[in-house]
Amino acid sequence: MSTAAPATAAAPSAATRTLRYALHTTGMTVTNVVFMVFTIALPVGMYLLFSMMFGQEGAGQARGVIMVNMAAYGGLGAAVTAGTQIQEDQRSGFLRQLIVAGLSPRSFLAGSVMAASAVILPALAAVGLVGVATGVEVGPGSFLATVAVLWLGLLPTILLGIVLGMLLKGGAAMAGGVVTMMAMAIFGGLWMPLEMFPEWMQQIGRAMPTYWISQLGEWTLQGGELPVIGLLVIGAWSLALGALCALGLRHAVGLTRR
Repeated sequence: MSTAAPATAAAPSAATRTLRYALHTTGMTVTNVVFMVFTIALPVGMYLLFSMMFGQEGAGQARGVIMVNMAAYGGLGAAVTAGTQIQEDQRSGFLRQLIVAGLSPRSFLAGSVMAASAVILPALAAVGLVGVATGVEVGPGSFLATVAVLWLGLLPTILLGIVLGMLLKGGAAMAGGVVTMMAMAIFGGLWMPLEMFPEWMQQIGRAMPTYWISQLGEWTLQGGELPVIGLLVIGAWSLALGALCALGLRHAVGLTRR
């Protein structure tokens, strides 16, 4: 008489593993009080300060531009910081555990991008809602479109954070992230108009994705001609950084298997 083999649960699919990792990472990030305060309170405070100083310029149009720029700045900080968390996963051995447990490098990268995409939304929404509450005139459709454009446009900054997390070790990853974030905010004209800078800084700024993220946000908010070149710049940055992520992840996984 033969006995039936005990039933075993089917292994989760790659999509399930990716989603589980993304949810886990998102939960860990949003419960980090320091992270949330830094990525939400700072851009909101800067919006209130700048709008109080310059919001009435351009018949009040400046307030909307400031809202877009500070939302982009908050999203930039969240994206780069969330991306550099990969260094902590690598240092603590969590990345190795994930790979041994069956999470593929591709799923790990996709989950990291999904988690970072989720944690930038609170910053975008907080600045946007404070902007509407303090006088930015925008309809619901334009408001949602502006948030969506900023959210999608921040993809290269997420990838940049992941690249920094893979290439830099220990505290250097976080420090490199802060320096990179500041440089992209300044050169991208998020803190002050690019026209106030010397010509050479303006040329650098127009090659930055942050400058075009801001321009696309202004386009959805105030209308005008679509800045097509901005889509090309953001797309080029995304492709280049995506390739670097693929190469860097292979190196990171190789290190964990030594």
